[in-house]
Amino acid sequence: MALFNLPIATRKHLLNLGLCLALIWGVYDALMGPDLVSDLRDFTGRYGAYLLLISLLFTPLSQRWKWVKRHLAMRRNIGVWGFIYAALHVLIWIMLEFYYDWSLMLDEIAGNLFILLGILAFFLLLPLALTSTHKAIKYLGYRKWQLVHTLTYVAIPAVIAHHFMAQKTATLEPLLMGLVLFLVLVWRYHHVR
Repeated sequence: MALFNLPIATRKHLLNLGLCLALIWGVYDALMGPDLVSDLRDFTGRYGAYLLLISLLFTPLSQRWKWVKRHLAMRRNIGVWGFIYAALHVLIWIMLEFYYDWSLMLDEIAGNLFILLGILAFFLLLPLALTSTHKAIKYLGYRKWQLVHTLTYVAIPAVIAHHFMAQKTATLEPLLMGLVLFLVLVWRYHHVR
């Protein structure tokens, strides 16, 4: 596995390139589909949730497998990309679905718990993304930075709940994501106190 032996900076660049290309492909695919706005919104929301959940999985999996531990430094990049996809999801909702009609958006929020959860999740993820730099860690100090990043354990369940409630038909995907999240939270409770 030559990819695993590359320097971490190279692996991060390859990860960033891959996730950028995935986003471009998702936009292209949505452009070819019948409902551009819905396809873009669903793609960015779904893959944002996947990336955020994957970023959360790194710590417990790195305790179990050494090959995951070698990639632990990429967790932040994956989390930031998860936020980028989530931010695009919110922007698509505001710009393309509601055309900046704030009163219509507020009516929609008031009538849908899943939208409220999505907005809550986004605002919980925002400080995490803004403090995901080395400068932020230095500025805040490691303990305060770590305290801010415990918001992850509220934000990602809100993301998964939003994803689950947004499904128009019953699918196994959000249930599996919820199960994985539950297992990660149980692991965290037992191993990090």
